[in-house]
Amino acid sequence: MRFTLVFENHQEGIGASYDLLFAPCPIWDAAGEKILNLNPEDPYLNPGCVERLLKHEHLVGVEKCVLVVHAIGHGDDRSLKILTDDLNVLGIRYQIVDFRSIN
Repeated sequence: MRFTLVFENHQEGIGASYDLLFAPCPIWDAAGEKILNLNPEDPYLNPGCVERLLKHEHLVGVEKCVLVVHAIGHGDDRSLKILTDDLNVLGIRYQIVDFRSIN
């Protein structure tokens, strides 16, 4: 699996969509540009990944997001749990869209 977070954005004309890729380590990507390598020595996602993204991108006041789960990629259910746990800790409400469950 790979994941996309789309944050609710209150600014006109500025996107807030980020892909979490595993190539092979977890990397945040925006519009095809790798912006934050979370752990260059380890292929596993660790807690705190969402907070690191928000700080890196200077996103403040985020309250809602959509978490998209893609069927392809090297992420797993553990990675999904870490993402949802991070969102919960930060108090960000989210909706999951899982392409694996759409016929």
